Formats: sequence, C-alpha cells, structure tokens
Amino acid sequence: MTPAAILRQPPRVLTTAQREAYFRDGFVSVEALIPPDWIDRLVERSDALLEASREISQSNEAYDLGPSHTAERPHVRRLRAVVDRDPVFWRFAKDSLLADVAADLVGPDVKFHSAKLNYKWPGAGETVKWHQDIQAWPHTNYSPVTLGVHLAAVTTAQGPLVCIPGSHDGPLFFHTDATGEWTGAISDEDLGGIDLERGVATTGPAGTLVALNCRTVHGSAQNTAARPRPLLLN
Repeated sequence: MTPAAILRQPPRVLTTAQREAYFRDGFVSVEALIPPDWIDRLVERSDALLEASREISQSNEAYDLGPSHTAERPHVRRLRAVVDRDPVFWRFAKDSLLADVAADLVGPDVKFHSAKLNYKWPGAGETVKWHQDIQAWPHTNYSPVTLGVHLAAVTTAQGPLVCIPGSHDGPLFFHTDATGEWTGAISDEDLGGIDLERGVATTGPAGTLVALNCRTVHGSAQNTAARPRPLLLN
C-alpha cells in the first residue's frame, strides 16, 4: 500500500501526526507508549535470560556474547530470536499493541518476521555503524518496519539509535568494502554525501517505541553512561 492509502485507514494507536511523521522522516519515536506492566514483565524475563548466560562461555543460537563475557560478569550483546527463548516475548509480539502500531504504518495486512533483544553495555566501546536494514534482508519491497522498545530509560550518553530524517527516500547504499566483502555498513565515501549532523537521537523513558523504516539510515554510538541500554526489536 502507498503511504496515502495507509493514511486513509483509521488509526489504531498512533495519531495522524505521528503516522505522517513516519512517512515524512522514515521513523517516529513515541515516548512511553508501551504500558508499564508489559515493560516490567519483559525486564523480568530479560534479567532471567541474562542470569542464565552465566552458564555458557561462547555464543550460540540464543546468545551473542561479547569478548569480555564471564560467569561473574555477563556480557550479552544480543539475545537472538528472543520470541523462541521465552513465551512472554512472543505474547508481547502478538498480544500487545505492537501489531496495531505496525498496521498504522504498513496497512492492515501485518506479518511478524522476527525479534531480538540488543544490549549496549557501559564501557564496552560497542558502536553500530551507519547502515540501512533492508540491505541485509530478503524482502522485495520497502514496507518492512522495525518496532524498537526501550526496556529502560535511554539518554544520549547511552548510545541511542540515531536516525537521519528523510534518508528512506534517498539512495540505497552498498554495504560492502572495495573487494565486495559484506561489511554491514555504509562506506566512508558514501557517508560523505549524507548530512549526519541532522541525525535525531531517539531517547526517552522506558516504554518508548521507535518505528523505523527499512531504508532509513541509522546507527548508534558507544554507551558512556553507567547503565546498560536494552532495546527490544520486533
């Protein structure tokens, strides 16, 4: 469906202004949209899975571990396919307002694809280079939307997701190096043509939802704060 056709559909969760902002900018951030009871349940299960990571020493199909991971001090970069790890995450994906948010942005025919839980730990020096999600995905159109949920308050010091407004209407960039090897990031040469200073940091309290179009250029800096930044992505 075209943006105009989608906007003709009655809104379910988002306001008209929020939907228009998404189509104009390629993303929209809505503070504290997810109710606290859902956040509490998700945080509880996140903590349990982090605790369980003490029992493993290398990455597997569930855990992407950082190089400093130990039983005494877990360093989990990502929980993969998190809906397969705990039923609470699947219930959140199908029973919360997420599907209605997606319908507000892609139209009434919504299909769930996947989910993961990314952590950014203080002092780990981890960054996410500028990229476009669609370049790593098998989809044949540009309707996919990622719905990110802050499981805790996120400040600029914690390396929040930064989006370049309007970049979803711009070019698709190669995410390979000079030899054609996959890098997962836009090259420095191509970044020279993007006004990165226009980037918008998607900060906000726990429960903030960030909807991101698959073509939007985005990235994030390292976490220089004292608290981790857990971000659930559906």
